[in-house]
Amino acid sequence: MGFFRRCPILLAAALTGAFAPQAADHVVTPVEGPADAAIQKALEQARPGDRVVLRAGEYRLEGAVRFPRAGEEGRPITLCAAGGEYVALLGSVRLAGWEEHKGKVWKVKHPAKPVKGLYEDAERLTHPRPDWSRREDPPVSELRAPGTWTQDGEWVYCWTREGDTPDNHRIEASQGHVVVVDKPFVRVEGLHLFFGQHLVCEIAADHSEVVRCEIAHCSNSVDNSYNAYFSGCSNSAFRECLIHDSFYWGDHGSNSHVLSCIDCGDRGPNFVDRCEIFNGGLGVGTKGAAREMVVMNSLIYDVVHGVVFGGGRSSGPGAGKADRGHYVVWRNRFVGCGDGGWIYSGDNRNTRIWNNLFEGCGTGVAMRNYLGEPKKVEIANNIFSRCGVAVEVTGGRDGKPTLGRFVDAGLVSHGNLYWQNGVAWRNPLTWGTNLDMTPAELPEKFPPLGKGDLAADPKLDEGGRPAEGSPALGAGAEIDLPSYLPKPETWDIGPGGGTGDGGGLALSIAGSPGSVGPGEEVKLRAVLANGSGGKEVDLGGERDCILTFHFRYRGGHLDKQELFRVRVQLPGRKLMPGEKLDLATLPGWRNPVNGKLGDDFHLRTDTKAWAAGCRLSATARLVGRGEETARALQRLEDLVRSKEVLKVALR
Repeated sequence: MGFFRRCPILLAAALTGAFAPQAADHVVTPVEGPADAAIQKALEQARPGDRVVLRAGEYRLEGAVRFPRAGEEGRPITLCAAGGEYVALLGSVRLAGWEEHKGKVWKVKHPAKPVKGLYEDAERLTHPRPDWSRREDPPVSELRAPGTWTQDGEWVYCWTREGDTPDNHRIEASQGHVVVVDKPFVRVEGLHLFFGQHLVCEIAADHSEVVRCEIAHCSNSVDNSYNAYFSGCSNSAFRECLIHDSFYWGDHGSNSHVLSCIDCGDRGPNFVDRCEIFNGGLGVGTKGAAREMVVMNSLIYDVVHGVVFGGGRSSGPGAGKADRGHYVVWRNRFVGCGDGGWIYSGDNRNTRIWNNLFEGCGTGVAMRNYLGEPKKVEIANNIFSRCGVAVEVTGGRDGKPTLGRFVDAGLVSHGNLYWQNGVAWRNPLTWGTNLDMTPAELPEKFPPLGKGDLAADPKLDEGGRPAEGSPALGAGAEIDLPSYLPKPETWDIGPGGGTGDGGGLALSIAGSPGSVGPGEEVKLRAVLANGSGGKEVDLGGERDCILTFHFRYRGGHLDKQELFRVRVQLPGRKLMPGEKLDLATLPGWRNPVNGKLGDDFHLRTDTKAWAAGCRLSATARLVGRGEETARALQRLEDLVRSKEVLKVALR
């Protein structure tokens, strides 16, 4: 997975100012209380070419960071972290001074604004919704398990995951936006932007970019929630960002976007480039009226829809604009998504889905004919591996094939590779019957489709790219690329040839159970590995590893999760390139038991949505042996994330 964050830079952005003289650095250090004034003062002093450099620490905000003036081409105004330092900007208030309420439930006075998302040690707490028809705060009596919260007009109530006082933890209540890039030629780099309400980071100006940032933990009660957002801009980008955890309460995905866009791209493309996007409803979503969105070289996983291709808007920003679409989705890896790509509207035009890997998705690419058939869709040089359905085209259910109508509207598909999918192509006929086709049958029934397709093992490396000897290498169709994409040396199928894993620590949970029943021990697995392309990693002396296993529900409760933590003692030695360390064999390892409701660990099956099962992932952090676990968990820092998200059935 990590390859998609380490691959070479493909686009040279003039706004980086790589060869322009730097006018000045305006340095800001953390302050007690709100940091808005200190940051805004430095930004007001900054001129084109200047940097506002934030030193290590946390900066709590009462309002979004905004930019008083624009930079210039080649001389952007930059807001960045000092080199190698961890800097976090927080759009939340920390709740402290909790009182006992009843049983294991605690309460604290309400902050100034209603709470629309609550986090314990940077992990989302579950907001119960006992009545799914009423999107509101439930009574405190509905807090019946650890890791839950609610509120009324006076109090916020919480049952922590440990069952102890919330004052032993970092409890963050999201309150507002974090960064709004509202002037052209601005660059935001190397920051951790957390705990936003409605949105975390918005680009609303041309020729600006957010680079190498972590953008996470967005909530908005029952309204739209976006971690990253393009609004009204063109020629801007999110590059090399880690973007995750965006939900509104109980949402299945339509209003929970990890990254989204609205009314943008009229003056040139916007880019999502080399990002890692996960844990939300929509990976790259849209609120409509978007044009020329370019999603490239990114890893998108554990979302309902990987990329949603929208059309026009009937009201609000961009209403009435025609000729929407013109997306390019190029060389991405989609893993475990409900749909990798979803074209939902007939007023989407000229969408191009090229050279991607769709792996283990419910459907690789899905499209429908709402408001007519989408116009001029091209699906070329993609690998569809182990998906339920590779491509599904729905054009009504009157019992007759409708795929031909999409072909008449300009649908082209060629040069794709299919491997171990349930179905290659599906055209639903009625609600109970489908026209299913193999790669060989597709061109026989619909001759314009399927030219140059393969049905073969793609032989992928661990990074999801064709390895040496793969039939995908050199077998792709030549594509007429837009001018902003460089022409590859060879035309492959899929994201192109592998280049190794690049080294560094990686976490694997392969071998953890695929199903769990009541009262059973959950025999988890975790292996820490040092990539073969890297350097030795010194585990140090007297260090431990805290592992957090996330069991996120797969049904209608996508914003809800159960956690299990274990702390193991690391050996005092170096981990050599290519070496693996089985954490389950180390002192301190233990497995959870799936208990009853109200126990410390319980996987719920009491509703149909809970019973749909979980998505299991994990994170690891290395800490000093003498540091208390509770204190270590409150520290914001970079984590090692598991390279898998495993499906767990609940019996």
